[in-house]
Parts: sequence; C-alpha cells; structure tokens
Amino acid sequence: MLENSRKIKAIIFDLDDTLYDCSGTLVVQGRRQVAKTIARLINSSKEEAYLLQLQMEEKYGVKANIYEKIATHYHLPNSCARELLEEFVHVEISNITLFSDVIGTLMHLKSQGYKLILVTSGDKQIQAKKIDVLGLNDNYFDDILIADRNEEQSKTGCFKHIMQQYNLKPEEIICVGDKIDDELTAGKSLGIVTVMFEHGRHYNAYLKVQDKLIKPDYFIKHIKDILELRILNNLQVNQF
Repeated sequence: MLENSRKIKAIIFDLDDTLYDCSGTLVVQGRRQVAKTIARLINSSKEEAYLLQLQMEEKYGVKANIYEKIATHYHLPNSCARELLEEFVHVEISNITLFSDVIGTLMHLKSQGYKLILVTSGDKQIQAKKIDVLGLNDNYFDDILIADRNEEQSKTGCFKHIMQQYNLKPEEIICVGDKIDDELTAGKSLGIVTVMFEHGRHYNAYLKVQDKLIKPDYFIKHIKDILELRILNNLQVNQF
C-alpha cells in the first residue's frame, strides 16, 4: 500500500466491464444471437439454448470456452465449437455507452497531470471498434494498447511495455479493472497497485471464489471513486 499518493504518475484502465457495461450489453447480445444456432443444433428452444450457455458458464467459469463444453456434451463436431464462439464474439457493436462518470473522471485525472493509458485485450479489430464507438481516443488517453489474443499477446506484456516506454516504476502505476485473472493478476505480479471495479460477470465470479489467493489492493463501485486515490486513506481495503 502506498504511503504517499503523489508517487502515482500513471493510471491504467481496462475497457470491458470497467468503462462500460459489457456483461449487460454485448455479452447478452452475443448469447442471444448464438442461441438461435445452438437451438437448431440440439433441437431445443432459443430460450433453452440461451439458458444452457448461462449454466455452462456457471459450471465451468467465465474463462472457459463454453461452446467447446456444449459441443462435447451434445457430441457435436469440433468445428461447431469454433463457429459458435465466432458467432458469439462478432455481434453488432453500436449500442454501447460509457458509464456516466467516465469522461468527467478521465478529464479530472488528466487535469491533475496523471498519465492515462487504456489497455484492453481480445480480437484487435473488435476491441478497436468498441473504442471507436465509445468515443475513447487520444483526447482522453495518452496511450491505447490492445493485447491481441489472436497473436497470444498479454496485458503483462503491455504493462511491461508501458513501464519501459514511459520510464515508470511499478509503484508509480495504478491498474483499474474487473478481472482478477487478467489485468489485476498481471498488475500484482509486477508490483503495480491494483483496483478492482465491482461490476460484471468476472467480478461476480470472483466473489464466489472461497480461497482468494490474489486480492486487489482496493475496490471501487464507481469509476469516479478513482479520484479518491489522491487520498488513498478514503478507499476501503478488501477484507475477504
């Protein structure tokens, strides 16, 4: 934990379920979209196919490829799993909006002299489309990095690049995100201060873990709460 918040020079933000509601928009939209195909393949209703996806995620976790699980369970060809995942991922990205306090928070942090960096992971073209639709650009961030999963890039690699590029020490950086097994673990492993945003399916999955081997340094319920990092005493430390 930091003794002096003025040591912080940069803040790294995750994108999905951190700056906008991915779980409640694109994930639901993708599940509904692919339910039509699943229903046809397993001879069920679309609603049953939708609920099947939720059940599989509940059983195997948010990191699992549930379409591989569905294909195995129903003895479908391996190609079906790949096609279902592609259909889930490639949804129309037009109805997403930032949380209401994001822009004001980013502008305030920028006015205070903090370096702001957006780091997201996934299919590079899809993530770039989200960033464009949300209106996030260089006006708000000093840098935007996309860890392309198709190229097996990681947020750990992005964080190392940021430290080298901007001559930053780990203790001078705060990482804000919702995923304990992605950006928050990456940040922890490098000595970066980690802040979990309490939103979305990854956060909900974290709450269900009994033995929390990795714990973020801080938790926030709203993005604007990040402003309290200038007076870290006001943040509530996790007591799990």
